[in-house]
Amino acid sequence: QNATPNPELTGSLDRAPAIAGAVRPTMRIRTPLRGSGAPGTAPEWGRLMTACTMAETVTAAAVGAPTAATAGTTTSVTLATPAGTTAQQYRGMPIVLSGNVTDTTGIVDYTAARVALLGSTLSTAAGATTNFQIPINVRYSPTSDEAVFKTATVYFYADGLLWRFTGAMGSWSIELTTGGLAFLVFELRAALVSAPTATALPSAALGITRATPPRFVGGRMQLNRLAAQTRSLTVNAGVNIILPDDPEAAEGAGPAIPVERAVSGQMDPYMNTTLSPARFAAFQGGTNVPLMAIIGSVAGNRFLLTLPAIRKTQMNPTARDGI
Repeated sequence: QNATPNPELTGSLDRAPAIAGAVRPTMRIRTPLRGSGAPGTAPEWGRLMTACTMAETVTAAAVGAPTAATAGTTTSVTLATPAGTTAQQYRGMPIVLSGNVTDTTGIVDYTAARVALLGSTLSTAAGATTNFQIPINVRYSPTSDEAVFKTATVYFYADGLLWRFTGAMGSWSIELTTGGLAFLVFELRAALVSAPTATALPSAALGITRATPPRFVGGRMQLNRLAAQTRSLTVNAGVNIILPDDPEAAEGAGPAIPVERAVSGQMDPYMNTTLSPARFAAFQGGTNVPLMAIIGSVAGNRFLLTLPAIRKTQMNPTARDGI
C-alpha cells in the first residue's frame, strides 16, 4: 500500500501524518506438486498455471495402442499413424516405449515428419521393433498468445476474515529436492476488491481430499540425456507482471499484464571425470542442451518436467558432503 506524504504545515515540529494511497497487492502461494489422482484431469494448481502465461493442453486419449515405430536411434523415435504431423505437437509430453526397448521418457522436440527427440538416451536404439504410446496427459507450456492468457480471482480466508482479489496474473517456479517433495510457488499480482470482511470459511472446503504428493525418488534426472546426481533443481518461469495505471479503477490499477518472460534455473549435480568435461565444453561454447526430470510413477499423480533447450551461464565447481 502506497503512503503519500502530507506536506501541509502543522505550526509545530510535528510532521502531518501520511495519507494512505492505493493498494497494489502481491501474493505468494506455495503448494506441493500433486496430481488430481485421475489421468487426463487437470490438477487444482493448473488454474494458477493458466494465469501465469501457460497454455493448458489436455490429451484425453492415448496416442498409439501401443503402435510400432518406423525408425529410431538411441535419442529419437520416428512415430507412425495415429501420431500427428504438426511440428511440436507432442513436445513436453511423456512417451512410453516397449518392445526391443522399455522406457518411459519425455519428448523435447517433435517434427512434422513425426520424429520425436527424447530427453534421455535409450539403452538400445529404437526402430521398427519398438512400440510407442503417448499416454493420457495434461501439458502446461509457455505461450505468448494473449488470446490464451487467463486471469484468476482469489479468495483468501484467514481467521474468519475474507480478502478478495481479481485480475490476478503472475509467475511460477518449481523446487525439486531429491528424496523429498516437489513444490510449486506462484507469485501473483492482482487488484484488491474487498478486504477484510467477516466471512466464515465455506464448509465444503473442510471435506476436500487430495492425493499424496510423490517423492522425488526412483524417477529421472537427465541433463543433456545423461544422469545428473542432483540434490536440488529450481526452475523459475520469470514472468514480469505489472499492474497498469488506471485512474478509473478502485485502487488506481487495472488487471495484471505480463510484459516479459525470462526462464532461468539452477541445479547442483556432482562433478565427475566422465561428465564434467563435456558439461564445461557446452558451457564455454554456449551450446543448448535438454533437461528432463520425472517425478512419481502412479497415473494421475506423476509429472514430467522438460526444458528442451537450456544454456549454461554459470558453472561453479563445488563440494557437497565431502564429494
